[in-house]
Amino acid sequence: MPDIKTLAAARNVDLVDTFTKSIAKLAKMLSACDPIKANVGETLHQKKITGKLSETEYVEGQEIPESKYTWADVTTYEVAIKPYRKKTTLQEIKKRGYEAAVDATDSAMISDIQRGIKKDFVNVLAGEGTTAVTGKNLVATAANAWAALDNLVEDYSFGDVDVIYFVNPVDFAKQIADSEVFSAFGISYIENWAGLGTLVSTGSVAAGTIYATVKNNIKVYTASTEGDDLFGFYTDESGYIAINHSSELKSLAYDTVAYTGITFFAEYIDMVVKGTIAATA
Repeated sequence: MPDIKTLAAARNVDLVDTFTKSIAKLAKMLSACDPIKANVGETLHQKKITGKLSETEYVEGQEIPESKYTWADVTTYEVAIKPYRKKTTLQEIKKRGYEAAVDATDSAMISDIQRGIKKDFVNVLAGEGTTAVTGKNLVATAANAWAALDNLVEDYSFGDVDVIYFVNPVDFAKQIADSEVFSAFGISYIENWAGLGTLVSTGSVAAGTIYATVKNNIKVYTASTEGDDLFGFYTDESGYIAINHSSELKSLAYDTVAYTGITFFAEYIDMVVKGTIAATA
């Protein structure tokens, strides 16, 4: 039978692998861009670009009319290390066994970490919106959001209009019908919903409200894995999460330490549309 240190090392690999596969699926659903590595503390910019081409007619031989555009930061973000620690006493391990005392509580801690990440990204993506639309129902509101984004995409040269919508579970449930519902990182979504894009269910959006953006606008940043081996952390090339187990003799305890370094945000605030389902008599 393998010793506990061997079991712990194998558990590190299993936890990282499971977490990474789950959040990688989420990142792929949310964003058309691959995750980007960033140094901890590096400033990441949410942008707003204003301006348009000059409508002044060009006169042969004269100076070409000037078009003015401005680029400004709306909000700045950074990839921050978020560490977590769980202690299991020697008494607990002797009483319940390693699997129940350490492994089961490790899984509970990882689930809570996932919950926090879901809350963070939804609060960032579904809470902004500089363009407003309305509609008589969810589909009509989403269609108007799609049209608004279609016009904006031409200005920002985003390519295809691959739109993602965030709605409350109450509104989401009404759209399920015969649709196939998928799940990523514990978040439910429908692909190619009503021919408009990806519909995502989240309690962070109020019922009757919808937020939409194009997938190319959502950026996912992860921290560098530099230095992880110095602390005995196990991680993989994705850098989504790092985990280590170590004994603490002075307290007769066994620590599970993990950290994440993940940031989601919409790069261009102008490309986030807020829709409201109009109340009917």
